[in-house]
Amino acid sequence: MRAAQAVEAVWRERALRLSERPVSTAPAQKAFPVLVLGVAKERYGIHLPDVAEVLPVMRPTAVPGAAAVFAGVINVHGEIRPVIDLRRFLGMEAAADGRPRVILLRKEGRELGLQIDSVEHIRWIRPQDLDASGNLDAGWSRHVKGSTKDLLMLLGTEALFAELLAGVTN
Repeated sequence: MRAAQAVEAVWRERALRLSERPVSTAPAQKAFPVLVLGVAKERYGIHLPDVAEVLPVMRPTAVPGAAAVFAGVINVHGEIRPVIDLRRFLGMEAAADGRPRVILLRKEGRELGLQIDSVEHIRWIRPQDLDASGNLDAGWSRHVKGSTKDLLMLLGTEALFAELLAGVTN
């Protein structure tokens, strides 16, 4: 009986600690969340508020005559959405095999699928940790907003949606 009471006391103490919010004396860091994606052996980040949904493993349906950067279209909750292949968008070779993931991006009422290799985790980045000084190739400047010291490259969703519009008008 005493052992059961001791275990319950431990559980109550843990529950109380977990229910309390940590108090930080440090000033707000203005960090922002990004979803970390794996593409080939590289890691990219997408601003988390632009991510509407992480979809299960799926292959988009190819669209004949579409630009090479488009992987095809997918059905999301009864609506057809275009999908950009991030490998092709960044000038990499297409994956020979594997199980591509698709994340759904939403910006200003528009939705776009982004085909990637993996979803890794959510990470918080402080603006001062982001290097946008030009360590990147000049051709990438419109796609990549910057990179961290551990080479996580932050993608601009504006460039992805601009690619979608360019593909529609061409």
